[in-house]
Amino acid sequence: MQYLSADGAMVPLVGGEWAEVKTLALGEVQMRRGADGLPEVQATELSYFSRLADADSFTHQAYETHRETHRRGTENAKVVCAVQDGAEWEQGLVDVLRADAVRILDFPHAIEHLTAEAQPVFGIGTPEMKAWLSQQAHTLKHAADGARQVLTALAKLPAQLAVDPTAAAEARDRTVTYFTKRLTQVQYATFQAAGYPIGSGSTERANKVVVEARLKGQRDALGSRARQSAGSAANGRMYQSLG
Repeated sequence: MQYLSADGAMVPLVGGEWAEVKTLALGEVQMRRGADGLPEVQATELSYFSRLADADSFTHQAYETHRETHRRGTENAKVVCAVQDGAEWEQGLVDVLRADAVRILDFPHAIEHLTAEAQPVFGIGTPEMKAWLSQQAHTLKHAADGARQVLTALAKLPAQLAVDPTAAAEARDRTVTYFTKRLTQVQYATFQAAGYPIGSGSTERANKVVVEARLKGQRDALGSRARQSAGSAANGRMYQSLG
């Protein structure tokens, strides 16, 4: 079983500009003991591929030019789990790399969307907000029909009682639309029962540790060749393996 995930990280360039570096992570899915001693699904033997490029160019380079997916056997893997944060360009990448991959919305990102919806209604950090969010997170992760239960709970949120009812109602509607569009990607109880990973933290760490560190460390030395050097740094070969 193979783990596949993509993410983007904004990095600073000289002159106050920012650009997005995209990263593709590939690995093996294994059941190992976590810090608490209990079995947990983990992505291991990770390698990653990063480029400062638009979505189409990044997809082409990952699949055709540098062929990282061919090296890792993505096309022939029995099952590929694509765990991502829901961005549209990432879905386009999966369409090319392995169209039949099991697409999974990164669980922490799902909770971020629930949090953004609950705050306008209950207030930031209130006991009511924490209690509602805790219940919905548990239901979404463990209940067989968790996604539909959470959608029902979202629809019932009393937006009219919020300090700004209009903003609360808009946030509620956006969140309902977001989850409805990704309903097949948030079947977490089913995914966990099958031994699939539900988090993409490995890819996010690759962005933060490798891409941002390298580009930020080069800013002072870029000088008048800032753009050219930054592009070269991002577009250079960045394969790495994590045990």
